[in-house]
Parts: sequence; C-alpha cells; structure tokens
Amino acid sequence: MQETKSSVDVFGIDRHSSLKFKQRGGRKVVIPAADSSLEEQQTKKTSINSPLINAVAQAFYWAKLIDMGIAANGSDIAKREGLEASTVNERLRLSLLSPHIIEGILNGAQPAGLTMQWLTRNSFPANWSKQEKLFQCIQTALATE
Repeated sequence: MQETKSSVDVFGIDRHSSLKFKQRGGRKVVIPAADSSLEEQQTKKTSINSPLINAVAQAFYWAKLIDMGIAANGSDIAKREGLEASTVNERLRLSLLSPHIIEGILNGAQPAGLTMQWLTRNSFPANWSKQEKLFQCIQTALATE
C-alpha cells in the first residue's frame, strides 16, 4: 500500500512525502520513500533507550505533580505509586537534566554510556553547561575505548 501525504508545516510550506505501510509480525511499519528525508534520519546511528525515555517522562510528570501541589514531595508520590521513596527521588533528579541532553535522549542520540543505571549510580551537576561537558567527556571516553 503506497500513500502520498501532503501537509503544510508551521511556515505555510507544502510538504509531500511518499510512505509505504508494511505489516511485520502483527505491527504496521512505515517505510519512507527512497528520496525521503526520513530515510536519512533512520540511517543515522541512533539507539532509542525506552526505559530511559519512560523514566525521564515519569520524572517530569512527578515534578509537575509537586509543582502543582498535588503531591508534597517524592515520598508522597512514592506512597501513592507504591514505590520506594529512593526510586522516586532518583527519577525526579532526571527532571533536572539539560534540555539538550533530554532532546538527545528522546532522539536516541544520547551518549552510549548514558543509561538509567549510570544516572542512578552517579551524580551529575545541576548546571546545564557542566552536565553537557560531563556527558560529552563520557562519550569521548567511550569512543576511544
């Protein structure tokens, strides 16, 4: 099944893309056309870390609950969610990550060593530029190994 999708982006420019839909093992997958920019994005080496993405999303949700006054602190959230307070507080720290790092995690472009395990076992600075330097050093160190 081939379908051409036409849309207008936020700048008012028409965008056309050819998409093919294939069913693989009960799931439908979108295959971009050969001339599509989506193909370029898929060929870049990315590794989506779903547990890390879920933990970041959960951290921002919990931080919002605290900001709105629905929950008083991480311990209160832990009681409501049936989790250990330390788990909630470790994940709440993820809401303090730099927006560039968050964007990299969501795009699958985070440093290879940046995992939930690393983030829970190690501390990171509150300053965003220092965080970015730290994670860049980690990426450089892993690349030289």
